[in-house]
Amino acid sequence: MQYLEDFIDAGDGHEIPVRLWRPNTVDKILVICHGMAEYCERYTPLADWLTESNIAVIAMNHRGHGMDCPDDDLGYFADHFGWQKVIEDVDATVEFVKKQIPDVPVSLFGHSMGSFIAQNYTQLHGEKLEQVILSASNRIDRPKMIGSQLMISFIKFYKGKKATSKLVDHLSFGVFNNKFKPNRTEMDWLSRDEDHVDAYVADPFCGFSCSLLMWQDFLTGMLSIKSQKWSNTLPIHLLSGSSDPVGEFSRGVGQLAEQLKSQGKNLTTFKLYEGARHEIVNETNSQEVWQDIKQIVLNGECDAI
Repeated sequence: MQYLEDFIDAGDGHEIPVRLWRPNTVDKILVICHGMAEYCERYTPLADWLTESNIAVIAMNHRGHGMDCPDDDLGYFADHFGWQKVIEDVDATVEFVKKQIPDVPVSLFGHSMGSFIAQNYTQLHGEKLEQVILSASNRIDRPKMIGSQLMISFIKFYKGKKATSKLVDHLSFGVFNNKFKPNRTEMDWLSRDEDHVDAYVADPFCGFSCSLLMWQDFLTGMLSIKSQKWSNTLPIHLLSGSSDPVGEFSRGVGQLAEQLKSQGKNLTTFKLYEGARHEIVNETNSQEVWQDIKQIVLNGECDAI
């Protein structure tokens, strides 16, 4: 297995940090989009394991994330068109790996925020993919998001675009954690695996407060997602913990599954892992999740509920 760390020129002065895990023989490629307030190197154990099955894995650190991000830009996409630039970075990464490993099918895996990035990418560039795996995703609750946008715009007007907000943090991650009282940490909602939660809490590149402009970009991006524009033939796989607050404890991600079915999309897998929380690849049943991801990438399906 070969491991490569590189940077891709995004064309606007930004360099996209990418990590490529490449087995000696490559049958499939998996592109990983990580979640908010984390970074791609956290997927190293999964990537190493997948290479044993001839799956090459490439992951990028999104703007405002990761160890290569300047301290002042942590939690900040860009001054203008931040969401669009993140989507373009994903496309640059897909094109990069296609040149590195030509003529091999590419699957896209997106976790949490990355799942919405993957949804938007699918809408724009689905023809470049063999399939899409959405982890810890949810429906697009447009009235709620529009209301959140207005609130964030108001706060940003007074505090500035790079400022953070304790109120916004509380209404997102704070509310998620309330569902698991009594809390051992502020991040109990991530996983039942206490070691993983403790590592996340101790990591300076995880769990940081994101800027008001990044939240605004994120909500704008989510509102631009229109699944009816997705290809009807591209296989979609939904994987979620039944106790994930981002997926509204199964309700929201279940509504997304029903929506895709009603629109005639190729929803190939919808699997809920009983009792699992947000980070299903770092859960107490992570080996089950890893096996499912491997089977989906290699065979286009897994044993679903």
